[in-house]
Amino acid sequence: MKSRNVPSKVLVTEKWLKKNQNLRKKLDKSLMTIVSEEVLASAISTINPDGIAALVEISSIPNYQFESKDDFILILDRIQDPGNMGNLFRTALAAGVDAIFLAGGAHPLSQKVLRASSGAVFHLPFQRFEGNEEEIINSLLKSLSELSNLGFKIFSTSSYNKSSKNPTKPYWEIDWSRHTALILGNEGQGIHKKIQEAFNETITIPHSELVESLNVACVAVPLLLERKRVAYTSNK
Repeated sequence: MKSRNVPSKVLVTEKWLKKNQNLRKKLDKSLMTIVSEEVLASAISTINPDGIAALVEISSIPNYQFESKDDFILILDRIQDPGNMGNLFRTALAAGVDAIFLAGGAHPLSQKVLRASSGAVFHLPFQRFEGNEEEIINSLLKSLSELSNLGFKIFSTSSYNKSSKNPTKPYWEIDWSRHTALILGNEGQGIHKKIQEAFNETITIPHSELVESLNVACVAVPLLLERKRVAYTSNK
């Protein structure tokens, strides 16, 4: 179930309130504290704050638990860049992903990820596997096997020009209506070899050979939203 977290406190400047009258009406006045621009700037790490900041208790973020209605899960294998991680959360939320599994990588509750996600981290359940690389990958493999036993189709992603022993399909040729787990890999190394060997159905985005590979956050947009497109087309 997606989170419905509300902040425990909202810091806001007079200037922001004057510029955002419609949003002002939606704020709970009991949670709002009006501060000067200097006070807000000293309270957060953003170089140029927008004029508003929310405080959310980490303890209010629910641990992910599988629900029978869940049918679309995103797996992020050791994504290192906080900007990529935040954008992946944002795209996943827009695409209707039910949950995200994180094999290490940037922590979703770090400030850079939170900012890049535009708050999507608070609305999308996630499970992060901890430990050294071997422990992380083994934990992920176990969870993927459990999803496979529940009827999920597990898809890896691959660079279009990358030579691979596994046959690849363009992303529009698979059946997105099935229970789906989509794996996106590390920026430099791609998906871990153990995962590729265990789940070898691979999809790709055809593109010009002049480009070796695409940024992982860019790749996520067409792949994750394709499911929405297929559902929309089927309902017309």
